[in-house]
Amino acid sequence: MIRILINVWYPVEKSDDVGKKYLEVEQAFPFPPVIKPATPWETWATKTGLKGSGTFEVEESDFEEGINYFVRRLTMYAEAINGYRFEIAASLSTEKGRNLIGKDLSEFLIPE
Repeated sequence: MIRILINVWYPVEKSDDVGKKYLEVEQAFPFPPVIKPATPWETWATKTGLKGSGTFEVEESDFEEGINYFVRRLTMYAEAINGYRFEIAASLSTEKGRNLIGKDLSEFLIPE
């Protein structure tokens, strides 16, 4: 299993927008069965706003599909909500995780 860490940040005043977008995205783009939550999603209060964070697991053979999914899903938020940013990271203990170093995440998009 490879762990994928997701971090998102957004302004406090955008929290209602993020909640509404979540409902929209969840219906249109639900989690595929190859991605399993490893830790519950949590939202944190920070000096600059809110931070959401969670870890997910995928089989090594599903790594590219997992990254592709998160890039597409989180881009939907970033394009719709001013100030929304995200980060996708993978466990350094895996060769596929190390592949993310120095790469633009768009390189992991699978053509539709």
